[in-house]
Amino acid sequence: MQAKDLHSSVRPFTFESFGVTVRIDGSTQEMVDEGARIARTSLVNMLRPVKRKNVDRTFELRRTKSTHVLYQDGDRFTSCRGRKKFFKFFDSMIRITIGEHAVDRVFLHAGAVGWKGKAIILPAQSFQGKSTLTAELVRQGADYYSDDFAIFDKDGMLHPFPRTISMRTDDGKHVPYDIKLESLGAVAATEPLPVGMVLFTKYERGKRWKPVMMTAGQGVLEMIPFALPLRRDPELSLLVLNKIASRAIISSSPRGAAKEFAQILLDFVDKNVI
Repeated sequence: MQAKDLHSSVRPFTFESFGVTVRIDGSTQEMVDEGARIARTSLVNMLRPVKRKNVDRTFELRRTKSTHVLYQDGDRFTSCRGRKKFFKFFDSMIRITIGEHAVDRVFLHAGAVGWKGKAIILPAQSFQGKSTLTAELVRQGADYYSDDFAIFDKDGMLHPFPRTISMRTDDGKHVPYDIKLESLGAVAATEPLPVGMVLFTKYERGKRWKPVMMTAGQGVLEMIPFALPLRRDPELSLLVLNKIASRAIISSSPRGAAKEFAQILLDFVDKNVI
């Protein structure tokens, strides 16, 4: 059911990012302004405000006495009592929405770094150590592209999406915290790169890395679950994934601790890719 009766004095925030136009509305101006701030941070300012009546996607942020409610495209999507948790979820929804509907770009759920002119892509779901390994590669000299979504153009070139690296504590509580690039002695990459290696890996205590090489076809099949726009635009998604797979080494294997493995991986890339 569509949200109704938003206060007439509230000014929505409308923006365009990667070819997708989004409007953020709300029950109060403070909710809209916070939503706009979250959107800018979530998309690392890769957006521009626009004045349009017709948009591709809408979000409405409503606050009652006891809860926060998110509407997406006119339908109630979710609700949450805690403000921090609510806006953290909205942060994720902004990126996912842009990633699913971006024009001429394919968002892949993956960490991504550059090493000597070639990109290393680390597709993985949450809680598999993707961000930890990305941060360690950057700490050891790799260029930072993303720990969240690797973004590719039609030619399969990786583009920077340098969000603050999001980590979780390893005490069993998985409390999120952020790492700034400055603390790793690094800066964000600025130029697109061809992909040299795609690695499917996750941390397993005591495991030694024994890479299993994949064919290009196998690599595409393995990357498909991580491609956000696959359902909306399968033609573009498969075009880009095939271009990546045709040029890159693709392998899989569990790994041990990120600190030791990062150097092993960079040495492997030096010998087999660069």
